Amino acid sequence: MNSILHSPFCNASLLVGLLFLFMGFMIRKYPPRNMKTWYGYRTFLSTINEQTWHEANQYAAYVSRCMAYALIPFGLLMALLFDAQTDTFLYLTISPVIFCVLLLTGLTEWHLLQEFDEDGNRKMKADKKDLRKR
Repeated sequence: MNSILHSPFCNASLLVGLLFLFMGFMIRKYPPRNMKTWYGYRTFLSTINEQTWHEANQYAAYVSRCMAYALIPFGLLMALLFDAQTDTFLYLTISPVIFCVLLLTGLTEWHLLQEFDEDGNRKMKADKKDLRKR
């Protein structure tokens, strides 16, 4: 057991990539039905109403799957390049994880701001506004 934990194949990028992949597919297949469930993307913007909740979870699941497709090969590459878990190895495998978590949150919040107003109402597209004026 100790040799598995100290193996370079047990690294943050690989493990978090697998977790992001699992999370992305699970939320896509079994989306959280309401805001009281124990899992889901939960921030201030995502919990304004049911529409924002479902949109945030679907978008976060998509982004997490995309990030998993980058983290998993990177983690495997680092495991093949390094023989042991050195400080450099740890920094190189943890940095992309921190970056991806921040990027996941930032992209999802930005998406919600683009799709919804501050009250949680879906914004109308420009062409729909023009049709309503006529």
